[in-house]
Amino acid sequence: MSALIALLLSQVVAPDAKASPVEPAQAWPTVTTWSDGGKDRSVHLDESLVAERDGDEHTATALRAAGAMVSHKKGRVRLWRVERASVVLESEPRLLPVYRDEGSTKLRVPIGGVLVVPKSGVDSQKLRDTLGRGVVVAHGVVRVPCAPAEVFSLSKALASTAGVAWVQPDWWLGATPK
Repeated sequence: MSALIALLLSQVVAPDAKASPVEPAQAWPTVTTWSDGGKDRSVHLDESLVAERDGDEHTATALRAAGAMVSHKKGRVRLWRVERASVVLESEPRLLPVYRDEGSTKLRVPIGGVLVVPKSGVDSQKLRDTLGRGVVVAHGVVRVPCAPAEVFSLSKALASTAGVAWVQPDWWLGATPK
């Protein structure tokens, strides 16, 4: 049993009534694809990194106790170097997976929501009305809110919607690992 799991199991934690339900670790695919305007793109789970967005001291303490180290910090996101991301993601559900583009060192973290670009000639406001409440339009791109664990299934579902040119998860991008 890893030190992180042992540490987490030894602590009494009261459920947070305001917290949204957390998806189980198997919700994070090791490889996933999406269609970027007719071109399929693939990303692979990076087993050496996990992301922490707006982290709390409890999470940081648990990660450090398990031997994790901060690899990169940019804005509200910290990347932690870990031994096995899939195990850490299962034991610490507030963390997010880190993906790498196929054949590249570019890192991507699904932060929640998907971005939808309408087909040429389709009004983005009309597409927003079709997609439902909570949807935001900025600069012709429609952002559909969802939990981070739902980005891949929602992206695939919306890709076949009439008037949609392409859909992708809303990624935190631009990180380069140390």
